[in-house]
Amino acid sequence: MGYKAPLIALALLAGCTTVPAPVDNPRQVWCDTNQPRRDYTPETPRNVVDQINSHNAKGVKWCGWKP
Repeated sequence: MGYKAPLIALALLAGCTTVPAPVDNPRQVWCDTNQPRRDYTPETPRNVVDQINSHNAKGVKWCGWKP
């Protein structure tokens, strides 16, 4: 009988999870929450420069940012 209480509590917790509302346009959400990155310097490692370039390329394609 002592094992039922944890199972009931677990079932109640599982029922309390919420599912986020679907987003109509995830690209617009990304555009609204991001801006072009201009934080590189001559000392920035190559892999970070690649990440910055990828981020900015996505902004050009999705948001119409000007290079």
